Amino acid sequence: AFAQQEETIAIMSKDAGKTVAEADPEVSEAIDFALFYAQSAKDLDLSKDSTPTGVTVVVPPWNFPYAIPCGGICAALAAGNSVIFKSAPETVATSWKLVNQLWDAGVPKDVLQFVSTRDDEVGKSLITHDDVRAVILTGAYSTAELFSSWKDELNLLAETSGKNAMVLTACCDIDVAVKDLVQSAFGHAGQKCSAASIAIVDTNIYNDAAFTRQLKDAVESLHVGAGWDFSTTVGPIIRPSENALTRALTQLDSGESWLVEPKQIDKAGLMWRPGVKVGVKAGSWSHRNEWFGPVLAVIEAPDFDTAITWQNQTDFGLTAGIQSLDEK
Repeated sequence: AFAQQEETIAIMSKDAGKTVAEADPEVSEAIDFALFYAQSAKDLDLSKDSTPTGVTVVVPPWNFPYAIPCGGICAALAAGNSVIFKSAPETVATSWKLVNQLWDAGVPKDVLQFVSTRDDEVGKSLITHDDVRAVILTGAYSTAELFSSWKDELNLLAETSGKNAMVLTACCDIDVAVKDLVQSAFGHAGQKCSAASIAIVDTNIYNDAAFTRQLKDAVESLHVGAGWDFSTTVGPIIRPSENALTRALTQLDSGESWLVEPKQIDKAGLMWRPGVKVGVKAGSWSHRNEWFGPVLAVIEAPDFDTAITWQNQTDFGLTAGIQSLDEK
């Protein structure tokens, strides 16, 4: 089992750019999923009281290429369904490792099948096939819209995008707040829909020199490098930046400035020193748009109620944070 864990971590580091510290808990999470769904099937006595949905296609993301597909596959199998595992095109090696582990553990190959395809005509044929009874998707909101546009009556179970903010109140502990904020914003190189890509900071903290100094030092001390280097804290992005991420990494809007300017540090455009933009206005592009990469936008809020209002103004949220020493 330990050898399997080591090999899986190594594959994720090479395939998805995961740091060892990020890949290791993902393996543990996958194990938790397998145990949880197996126990749930027993607790709910699914063998007696339920009718399986039918053939289920699991479409996982590339940013958590091991745990998330394992969860979807195990949930569908536990409920008595056969599964077609459609790998994310970017992380086929990780997917192939996972499916082989499941087969080796005793899941029949005719019950769990593997396919690697893009979201092209081949993918469309799979998603819309008459024999497919459900699709489990974790990915972009635009992907969910695309799948739904292919087939109106599609039984789509989807967890999609997030544009999330952490509120730093006037009574927060600056040291703790900055530590949590930097981890949320730049863990997995910011490539997660649960990332806090916005900090909404009470004016008293925003204008405290200690906050600015702490945030700048924390971000500049992050070590960008290959996933398999144990000293790496920010790994590579999955592909050279494009669209929203390129804009986030390279453009400032009116009133904005770089506290820490992002910097490309390799020729391929995969390694980026994280960036922090301050002076971001509520309602601006950076407040309302999702990007998958290492950029944090900081908004100054006049008071707590305004901060919460602004936190709720994004079109889609998945996580939310608040930093306060006052329980009320």
